[in-house]
Amino acid sequence: MQAGIELVSRIIEALNRGDLDGMLAEMDADFEWTPLEASPVAQAYRGHEQVRRYVEDWLGTFESVRLELEDPTEVGDRVVVVVNGRGRGRASGVELDNRFCQVWTVRAGKALTMEEHASREEGLAALRSG
Repeated sequence: MQAGIELVSRIIEALNRGDLDGMLAEMDADFEWTPLEASPVAQAYRGHEQVRRYVEDWLGTFESVRLELEDPTEVGDRVVVVVNGRGRGRASGVELDNRFCQVWTVRAGKALTMEEHASREEGLAALRSG
């Protein structure tokens, strides 16, 4: 497995365990997380403090949640991966089954940025334009 894909896998594994310290340890201090544009919280979260707060709030909305990575592709310092998110809402009990794409920038063993897109095609288009 390529180094960037391994790094992204470790981050998602830590997130699935609820190990935010382990997740953040794999990210640059100025890491920037950009959620899906369609999200009501669509803004960029920059730095460990903002990312931690965002992820804690997001995880808090679920009774359980698990992210699985599919079809990872590494191109230079970028990793494109489809994410299949499954879980159950804490307040509603509604089952979640959502697929989206993440485009990561990795360098020197750390994640620098991650942008979420509605589909792999949109993620690949962003990769080509960026």
